Amino acid sequence: MPVHPRERVPARERVGGARHAPAPAISKRAGFLLALGLAATINCLAPSPAPAQSADQRLGKLGDEFLTGWLERRPQLATRLGVHDHDDLLRPVTQASLDDDAAWFRGLKARLEAVPRADLSFERALDYDVLAARLDRELLDLETIRPFERNPSAYLDLVAGSIQSLIQRDFASTCQRLRSATRRLAQVPEVLRAARINLKDPPRIYTEVAISQFEGVLRLYREDVPAAGAECRDARIQADLAEADSGAVRATEEFLAFLRDDLLPRSTGSLALGREVYQRKLACEEMELTPVDSLLARGWRALEETQRRMEAVAERIAPGGGVPAALESLETHRPSEDQLVPYVEGELDKIRGFLRDHDLVTLPASEDLVVRETPGFRRSLSFASMESPGVWERRATRAYYNVTPVEASWTDRQKRDHLAFFNRYASEVVSIHEALPGHYYQFLALQRVHSRLRQVLSAGSNTEGWAHYCEQMMIEEGYGGGDPRYELAQLSLAIGRIGRLIVGISMHTQGMTYDEAEKLFEQRCYMAPINAAREARRGALDPTYLVYTLGKWRILELRDEVRRRLGPRFRLREFHDVFLKQGGSPLPVVRAAVLRELESRRSVSRP
Repeated sequence: MPVHPRERVPARERVGGARHAPAPAISKRAGFLLALGLAATINCLAPSPAPAQSADQRLGKLGDEFLTGWLERRPQLATRLGVHDHDDLLRPVTQASLDDDAAWFRGLKARLEAVPRADLSFERALDYDVLAARLDRELLDLETIRPFERNPSAYLDLVAGSIQSLIQRDFASTCQRLRSATRRLAQVPEVLRAARINLKDPPRIYTEVAISQFEGVLRLYREDVPAAGAECRDARIQADLAEADSGAVRATEEFLAFLRDDLLPRSTGSLALGREVYQRKLACEEMELTPVDSLLARGWRALEETQRRMEAVAERIAPGGGVPAALESLETHRPSEDQLVPYVEGELDKIRGFLRDHDLVTLPASEDLVVRETPGFRRSLSFASMESPGVWERRATRAYYNVTPVEASWTDRQKRDHLAFFNRYASEVVSIHEALPGHYYQFLALQRVHSRLRQVLSAGSNTEGWAHYCEQMMIEEGYGGGDPRYELAQLSLAIGRIGRLIVGISMHTQGMTYDEAEKLFEQRCYMAPINAAREARRGALDPTYLVYTLGKWRILELRDEVRRRLGPRFRLREFHDVFLKQGGSPLPVVRAAVLRELESRRSVSRP
């Protein structure tokens, strides 16, 4: 074994310039006793070996390491969650960065698998499952689905969401946030240059949607960024921002020209994920193992059942006219295009009052919610959305309920059909979904989740499933005072979500075309053409937007299970509060936690 240079002892040493003779020899017994004494002394002075970490400690450390590295690799996500250590940064996506990410996630996965799950406490075991699923999800994207090669819209959050979160949230002074926005804007050209290198033969619909979305990015740079810059009185900061913003505008214009003139003509890639990849995607994103063919068959049955229910309700509204006539009667109560935001805003107090009077969920102590128009770069695929602050944000606590306005370029028919979606009855049900007690109340409940992993690693079947469940639950509990138009509005939204389940699975595993998807939404889900086209586009880009219906099914099943277990002691508010307390984790994790807590409460209450 080689000796470290510091351990080499020369035969003779110089001390103060004098040469010393070798020490006299000692007897073997004396040498043995001396060595024994030295060993004992060394053992006394040496630190004791650190106690072995428990499985819980190992898992906790690994979870913290994941969150730190994950947010370093996604600085725009860190900003949105309320971690502001990386606000100046954007990370261009290159083949080298993708390879580095994949190696890092694989290393974490191997270390996680070395932690014995059976030795973990109940709470840490849930964290284990959530982290394992997320690592599989990241690796599936990086190594198999590869959105940065197949979908130009994969870059939107980097170049637009990263800027919007800085200029709209007042977590720091305006000038400080604009400095960070300036630095990020200066990196946009490099991000888009790398994107042009990465993108290879995407499906045509992906490129078409991206063109629309990046036109919205230009609106963000040309309108929102200069407006934000005017709020800072520092001339140097304003000048730097204007220069970086101009560079980002030029880079986006060049990227749009690349999309239209270069990428679109060669966008001939296959749209479908395929059955095996789709099943894996469901497993790692939602922990859903049901075969996709079984889910699809259930979806078709649910579609037919919902059609029958809509026909029965429609007969109470417009006898003899059928569902289309009944839906048309709802659409007469719709806002004008310049009144959409105040119209939606005015519905929220009515919903709050119903929740309070019927004791359906513990209401939050305070709210900070604003209704506004959907940002331009998010409008192509969304009617309405909730944009809550990051769960770790401590100052900028305002949430935004986005509603998508009509576009000036639309025909009168397109404008009318779009606004018809926001008719009085449907709009209130949408507000239940997006805000109260749907997405916004679920966000507020995240503050009470003890696990940092389960605060941020969410599943669509939980978050969208909860919001969709709330629509049905509120009508069941009497929202709308028995007016069948509210029930029809809720069923109309439900059948659209069932259509999403059918289209998502069918387009990506069964060979359904975009045109067939659009036709299904029009003919089987009673959608106007402009709305059906939006849904079909979304199905192409969001294969698992079945999560709305799937999540609602699973939550209803869990509610029924809890009701059977608790019997007369079942309380709907208690079920909702305990559900929300678990955060947005995949529903199998939530189910285990809900059953454990409610069973624990039941055992304590027994005499």
